[in-house]
Amino acid sequence: MAKARAAKKPPTYKNVHKDVKDLDDDHYLSLKKVKEWEKHNKDRVKELKPLIRKASGKEQRVLERELFNRQGYLKYIATYLDTATWLDLFYGKDQEHLMKWRTLVYAYDEEGFIKGSFK
Repeated sequence: MAKARAAKKPPTYKNVHKDVKDLDDDHYLSLKKVKEWEKHNKDRVKELKPLIRKASGKEQRVLERELFNRQGYLKYIATYLDTATWLDLFYGKDQEHLMKWRTLVYAYDEEGFIKGSFK
């Protein structure tokens, strides 16, 4: 079996966007890291479902909220792998990091000034 595993080719990830595959492994949104986050959140969703059935009251609502948040995060991860567009405001294993945004194209008002509130 070890010989067969050694001869096996690395995965090609045909369903993952090219821009995501091209990122280095040390990039904060690399394929390797995002796949780890996906696995962690899928495992956590599996853990939460029986806990929700056993809980009641406020504890149940807190667990349900966490379940819905993690399911939504899994959808954002799937969208990112398909389109290379990160949709969520947070990223990381447990959404612990805040995403930093940058403006690619500015919008201008009728006087020629950049729109937006700058403080």
